[in-house]
Amino acid sequence: MSKFLLLLGPSGVGKSSIIKEILKLDNRFIYISPFMTRPLRKGEKDKVFASEEKINKMWGRGDLLAINIIYGIRYATPKKPIKRALKKGNFPILDWPINKIEVMMQAFPNQLCIVYIIPPSIDSLKKRLAKDGRDTDGLRLKNAIKELRDYKSSKYKGVCDLKIISEENRVREIAQKIYNHYLESFQKNSRREPTNCPKD
Repeated sequence: MSKFLLLLGPSGVGKSSIIKEILKLDNRFIYISPFMTRPLRKGEKDKVFASEEKINKMWGRGDLLAINIIYGIRYATPKKPIKRALKKGNFPILDWPINKIEVMMQAFPNQLCIVYIIPPSIDSLKKRLAKDGRDTDGLRLKNAIKELRDYKSSKYKGVCDLKIISEENRVREIAQKIYNHYLESFQKNSRREPTNCPKD
């Protein structure tokens, strides 16, 4: 039975780039596109724009697993694509905030493979955030440092299955390591009694 692959880590650590490489490794991977209230950027195809009203209606119908608010933007995660992927034996994948990991652990017990991505250093993370131009006020770096501190705390001890350093120019190698670990995790799980997907 397959698992739901979650990539955790602070903003700017390279989760999106790693996910793109993982998707190339196996066509069974399916990126779970979130609905979001921010207009799509040029060339952005992995997310879906939705109005506040639409997201509220979806939440009211019970169609959403969670709504995460990140820097004023609402990201809504749909249930059905995840359930459908797991049922078909495909590999759902998504980047996810560590402070909402309990939501996933409750919804998908024994069906998660959680990987935490760490920057080589705070200085390298600062440079990455400055390069993409989205941290003009320094808030993302401040929050990233806090998240890394929280990750090391006892609150999240044992939550992640794998910790990996996101080194520059090694995205393909990192993706391969995560892929190998993922396959091992669900192959071990397949020898156990299957766990049903969460109900609507």
